[in-house]
Amino acid sequence: MSTVDRPKIKKKNKTGRTLLIILLILALIAGAYVLNQERQRRANEAALAQLETVPYTRETLTSTVSGAGSIRPRQSATLYWQTSGFVGERDYEVGEEVTKDAILYRLDDSRLPAEMLQAQLNLLNAQTSLQNLESDTALQRVTLQNNLTNAEKTLTTLEQNLLALTSRECTDWRLTNLQTAYDDALESYQNWPTETAWLQVQAARADLDFCDPAVIARETASLNSQIDLQKQNIASWQAELDKIANGPDPEVKAKLELQLKLAEKQLEAQTIKAPFDGTVTALNYDLGDMVSIGSPAAQIADLSELFVDVPISEVDIPQIKIGQEAELVFDAYFDQTFYGKVIEVANVGVNTAGIVNYPVTIQLDSEHNGIKPGMTVGVNIIVEEKPNTYTVPAESVVSRNGNYYVYVLRDGIPVEVEVKIGAYSSRKIEVLQADIQDGESILLSPPVSLMDAFVGMRGR
Repeated sequence: MSTVDRPKIKKKNKTGRTLLIILLILALIAGAYVLNQERQRRANEAALAQLETVPYTRETLTSTVSGAGSIRPRQSATLYWQTSGFVGERDYEVGEEVTKDAILYRLDDSRLPAEMLQAQLNLLNAQTSLQNLESDTALQRVTLQNNLTNAEKTLTTLEQNLLALTSRECTDWRLTNLQTAYDDALESYQNWPTETAWLQVQAARADLDFCDPAVIARETASLNSQIDLQKQNIASWQAELDKIANGPDPEVKAKLELQLKLAEKQLEAQTIKAPFDGTVTALNYDLGDMVSIGSPAAQIADLSELFVDVPISEVDIPQIKIGQEAELVFDAYFDQTFYGKVIEVANVGVNTAGIVNYPVTIQLDSEHNGIKPGMTVGVNIIVEEKPNTYTVPAESVVSRNGNYYVYVLRDGIPVEVEVKIGAYSSRKIEVLQADIQDGESILLSPPVSLMDAFVGMRGR
């Protein structure tokens, strides 16, 4: 009997021990799991405690349209060498302000190429010709005036002679007597040819000619011809005098001045001049350096006004109006906000890879010390202000499947709440509808993994 019962008792004890071990292992696993969950809970709560929150309140929302661009000056220019040579003068440094036509560079006169020397000669010849023109014109003016004076005197005399000639009173009776006297004198001379008799003939002839119609006609024609000639001379000389009354002949002077300008233009290649008032932003050569035609010499920019051209999407462009204020943020000055104003909105968009943007020009306010052309800038154009509206920080909003959510801290636990959003600025988003009470705490920049962990904890 005892031999039969011993094996059964031994088997029963072995099964009990196995069960006990299994229960012990399960208890250890459960304890470890609970402990781990507690540790995870505490870690999550510690991480949650590090997150920043803001109260859910109403405020004035400044709605903006954002974009990015780079700063450009009012105007700028790159100046190029128009000839070769060696730098002889450099009177300015980068950063200095200059006025229009200020000479930034001048080539060494002693080492100019042949074409520049010829330009100098052309300039000298043109200047000399202009000077001579002035003096020659003065002399010509005096000569013409003298000619006019003398011609007018001669004309007066001729007109007086003509008047006297046409005013002679010679009756037929007198003409007959004068003819008889002449015939008698001539006959006496023929009969007795003495010098006295010849003088009497000449005197009688002169008396006869005084009243002779044929002689009077010839003298009248001659006087009229002389008078016409003098009048022509007077008109011609007067026209010439009028032409140079205020200086040299305009056409001649214009030709010489054109030659002078051409020579000066050729010589301008010897220098680099500022085309407008501005600031020197680059100088590429030092004294003694060799330069070549077409190489960039310097850069100048008018920094009195600064602008930024911002591409704005066709979706947002209807909101943009001239005169709207804009906030400007620079990487170089991340802790400062600058301001400007919209001054131009393009009427024609630019299509790039199927995306249409419209260039918008913003002029910076006068206070822009430290801002330099070429700097990148973020732009927020203020298009609307909405007072007394619920807002949340942009970094608190999470997008998922086309919907938007925020996390509200309730009883120390983040709760996901769906929100309907409206207008937005660079930092805030308008909340049109949400199951959130005034003053509740909204988590900033909530880590999605951490939020999911709390959701899982609530589910358990």
